[in-house]
Amino acid sequence: MIVNPVNPQKLTIQLTAKPLVLYGMGGAGLRIAEWCDSMGIDYVFADRAAVKNKNKTDKTVIEPELVPMRYADANVVISSIIYFDEIYNTLRKYGFDEERIISYKIFMPGDVVWSELDDNVDWDLMRCRVKMFSAWLGPEVKSVADYGSGKMYLKEYLAPDVAYHPIDYIRRSDETIMCDLNSGIFPDLQTDVAICSGVLEFIHTAEPLLKHVCANTDKAIIMSYMTLDLFPDIAGRRVSAYVSDLTEKRIMELMSSGGFIMEKVVPDPLNSACSVYLFIKGEG
Repeated sequence: MIVNPVNPQKLTIQLTAKPLVLYGMGGAGLRIAEWCDSMGIDYVFADRAAVKNKNKTDKTVIEPELVPMRYADANVVISSIIYFDEIYNTLRKYGFDEERIISYKIFMPGDVVWSELDDNVDWDLMRCRVKMFSAWLGPEVKSVADYGSGKMYLKEYLAPDVAYHPIDYIRRSDETIMCDLNSGIFPDLQTDVAICSGVLEFIHTAEPLLKHVCANTDKAIIMSYMTLDLFPDIAGRRVSAYVSDLTEKRIMELMSSGGFIMEKVVPDPLNSACSVYLFIKGEG
């Protein structure tokens, strides 16, 4: 998430007029908190999970249920992108005026593209997802194409005899196969397994890429995706740099037409509102 409000001076005045609560301590909440710190704006966090793990901040962290009792006169910034509507409705039920409920969107510069986010990604967070992906690869897998490979963490979890083909829009290594996935021209590459981790949301060519991957993969396809079903807020998707809006039904249609059957789907370890899929090549 990029924090760059259109009118920072006006926003600072608004946020310092009353006590401030940042509701949500995920990636967006921490970015907003950093901006508030830079502007000298004091605040408390409301986040259930963070109450149990306060290592992320030295600020006061309270249970969300305590906000109406302790901060009834506060401004509340909803910094949770996925659960915005749910939190908003809860605050309204507790009597918070619309004027005192502030969206994370006011901190953002409008539609964002992936290249603007690249330098702000906490790449180490990706390791838990990549480690899970690698556990799904059997000993029969001898080649892997990693679309949107990023820091190429997947390679660390592969056996030495597995051919690894990292694909990305910038050259992060001598091994990188340079490809602008938005061009619709994809690598002429046939592998046992294809990985699409944290990439499909950020490209306009999500459907053509999935069709290509199906045609160029022999055994399995592993992918993550924040479906439109779980994150239907189009404006929220755009400020998150998401430019594709696939439903789970559409993903299933694309994969089925490409000859792949869903073996499993589980919540993404990085975000439970995102899904991780394993598709297996069908017979015939």
